[in-house]
Amino acid sequence: MCGGDRVLFCTPSFTTTLRFFHVNVILYSCTRCSRLVYCAWCQMILNSFGDVVFTGSINRISGQNNNADKQHGILLYCTRGVFIMKKHDAVAVILRRVGLTAVILIFLAMTGQAQYTPGSWPASFLDYTDSTGNYIQDISDQNPPETDVFYSTSTPSSVLVGADGTNAFFRFQLYADPYQANGRWSSFAWVVAISGPTGQGDPIGWVSVSASGSSLDVTVKDQTTEDLIYTYAKTNATPGAVRSLPAGTSGYYYFDFQVPMAAITSRIGVSASTPIRFFYGTSTSGGTINKDYMSGSAVSFLGLTTTTFNAVSNGTLIPLPVELTTFTAFMKGSEAQLRWKTATETNNVGFDILRSIDGAEWTEQGFVAGSGSSSVPRDYSWKEALDGRAGNVRYRLRQLDRDGSVEYHPIVELAHAAAQHAGISEVYPQPARDQVTVHYTSSDFQAVTLTLYDLAGRALHTTQDVSGIGSASNAQTLQLGDLPSGRYMLRMKHGSAVSYRQLMIAR
Repeated sequence: MCGGDRVLFCTPSFTTTLRFFHVNVILYSCTRCSRLVYCAWCQMILNSFGDVVFTGSINRISGQNNNADKQHGILLYCTRGVFIMKKHDAVAVILRRVGLTAVILIFLAMTGQAQYTPGSWPASFLDYTDSTGNYIQDISDQNPPETDVFYSTSTPSSVLVGADGTNAFFRFQLYADPYQANGRWSSFAWVVAISGPTGQGDPIGWVSVSASGSSLDVTVKDQTTEDLIYTYAKTNATPGAVRSLPAGTSGYYYFDFQVPMAAITSRIGVSASTPIRFFYGTSTSGGTINKDYMSGSAVSFLGLTTTTFNAVSNGTLIPLPVELTTFTAFMKGSEAQLRWKTATETNNVGFDILRSIDGAEWTEQGFVAGSGSSSVPRDYSWKEALDGRAGNVRYRLRQLDRDGSVEYHPIVELAHAAAQHAGISEVYPQPARDQVTVHYTSSDFQAVTLTLYDLAGRALHTTQDVSGIGSASNAQTLQLGDLPSGRYMLRMKHGSAVSYRQLMIAR
């Protein structure tokens, strides 16, 4: 790492990678001024050039050795000697060391890929197993031992996985610490190959950590293109997205790394709800596993567990047969209409439509066929007439799996009025998200006031309707803004008459 103290005033926002003398130079831009903030040149070629750190938008010349300029977040700092000047949207950086001078022109107008920020490590990881629940057992031995995946017969498994909705986390159990006693990461790669739900064919992508040259890189790769997500000096003992730690008192080590879900989705096309399989291994050269395999002597996804990152974030490898994202109900005239959407489906036969008046006794009213197995969103709808029926009506879905198992989904509630009377007659959708439509009836020529309350009795929104005066049936659409999920109360005042109806908001 760089010698001396290192200080950064601006917050990194964007990055650009340049090639100079076959070495990657990482530039960061400031979130406030959008100018150059930080150059990791010294981390990338520490052994060839001096220890240099400089940051900030260069609004005025101040570049002398060990001199700091703090105007608008500017900081210029050098441990061994640096001169920086501004000229025509470019910065000339001259690094000196034992008579060696290198000049780099960095054009500040350049743009780069979005910068990710590593997240907090999970409190625990899930054992990744085969499809029968057995632990992965690697029986081969490799040298050096930090490339050798541990032989596990019980929890914790040889390989583990985690997710929190924002990041995916991968863990190897290794026979030795990959951060060596000489203060460098061992010059190998640790790779997780990813396949589709069936495990057939070649991997669809790879995530990996590779220690080569003078850098430690976290990457995401598909069949043709590799994205650099994080890069650190190979001497960095505590990189934010990579870590090594003892596996309890066993004498072995956990090797963990994390990748943003956004980067995985962008490059490989795998979202949090996409069914996938994993194969862990080590490599002598990066992307392709060729050193140690978590099982067998080649990458094979057959017989491994199919999971999703959503399932992992919920603490299980087994995804729900159907991942329901929305389920709403509303009245259209005297007709109840249900709509729902799924993100993924696995062996889904379909949905029974259940109805209840009292919330205790449920009767089957209809059936909607499912899509079998699907990794893309699917929309469904169903309706029935409620002529002659008044009062609250509840609906729920009972999902049927091909193996005969069932899963019940949350209840939605409708209020249906058989005969018109002054007051709120319908509120839909229930639950609501961004807006809600309130249907009501009035009996004379008086304005109607609608007020939304929270359960503490605080009035959150009030609107008065005079457009419907003299009309029996009216409707108002209320925008819910950023109100949090929960229960609320709608109050309608019509002359001396008052009507209430409960509203559910689900974000």
